[in-house]
Amino acid sequence: MTPGLVLGSTLEKVQDRLVRLAASLPAPLRDPVRALVARPSKLLRPRLLLACARLGAPPTDQVVRAAAMVELVHVASLIHDDVVDKAPTRRGGPSAHVLAGPEGAMLAGLAVLALAGTEAADLGGGVSRVTSQTVATVSYGELLDVERAFDTTLSIDDYVELVRSKTGALFGLAARLGAALASAQPGQVRAVARFGAAAGIAFQILDDCLEMDPDQRPGKPLLTDHMLGLFGAPTLYALRADESGDLARLLMRPGFGPGDMDAVRAHVTGLGGTSAARTLADQWRGQAVAALEGLPAGPARDELTDFAAHLTAPTR
Repeated sequence: MTPGLVLGSTLEKVQDRLVRLAASLPAPLRDPVRALVARPSKLLRPRLLLACARLGAPPTDQVVRAAAMVELVHVASLIHDDVVDKAPTRRGGPSAHVLAGPEGAMLAGLAVLALAGTEAADLGGGVSRVTSQTVATVSYGELLDVERAFDTTLSIDDYVELVRSKTGALFGLAARLGAALASAQPGQVRAVARFGAAAGIAFQILDDCLEMDPDQRPGKPLLTDHMLGLFGAPTLYALRADESGDLARLLMRPGFGPGDMDAVRAHVTGLGGTSAARTLADQWRGQAVAALEGLPAGPARDELTDFAAHLTAPTR
C-alpha cells in the first residue's frame, strides 16, 4: 500500500468522507443519515477493503473513496433493514425511521445508495458494475429474509445461503474491490473474494449468537428478530434439537412478545443452539483462512488472518 497509509489514519479519512457525503444530502434526508454514520462503528467492511488493498500500492484517495462507498451500501441496507424489522435503535441511537418516519427512511436509504453509485462510477474500472450486482444480490437476500419469516423448519444450509446473499455479499465486495484497486492478480482477487464471503457468513452467525447475550448487544434490543419470525443460527439449531416441539410452539404462539424472550434464550441455550452455531461460525472462519492460501506471504495476508480471528463485533 502507499507508504504512510496506516490503518488507523486511513479509517479516519474514510469516516471523514462518510460524514461529508452524508452532509451533501438534501435537508429532509440528511439528518437521519448523518446521525447514523456519526455513531460508533467498527467499519469492518472498510477495514477489509484496506487490508486487501495491501496486496499492492493503490492511490490513497481511491482506497478511501472505495472504502467509504462500500460502507454507504452497508448503511443503506441497515436503514432499509430497520424499516422492515421495525427496529427502534441502531448503533446506540434512534433508527432512521424513528427520526424521519418509514417513508423518509426509505427515501434516505435510496439517497445513500445513489451516493454510493456516484462514488462507484467515479472510481471506474468496473467498480460500478460489481457494486450494482452486489446491491441486487443484497436486495434479493432481504426479500428472502422476509419470505422465510416464522419458518421454524428452515434448514441450516438455506440459512447460510441467505446470509451469503447479504452479509457475505458485502464482505465479498469489500475484499474484491480492495484487491482490484491494488492491481492484484486475478487469482488473488478471487481468493480474497472467497475470503470475504466466508468471513461475512462467520460474522453474521456470531452476531446471531451475540443476540442471545444481553450484555453483548449494545444499541439494539435483544431478540427483536424473533418478534418478526426471523430466526438465526442458534435458534434454528435449537429447533432441530427440540424433540418436544416446545420451542417452536413458543415462537409461534399468538401473543408472543418481549415477555417471552427469557424463555426463548433459555430454550436455545439449553438445547445447545448457541454452542452449535459458534461451531458453525468457526467452520466458516476456517474456510475464510483457507482461502488465503492463494495469497503471497506479507502484510495483506497477515492482516486478513487477523481480521478473521477477531470477527466478533457487537457494533455494525
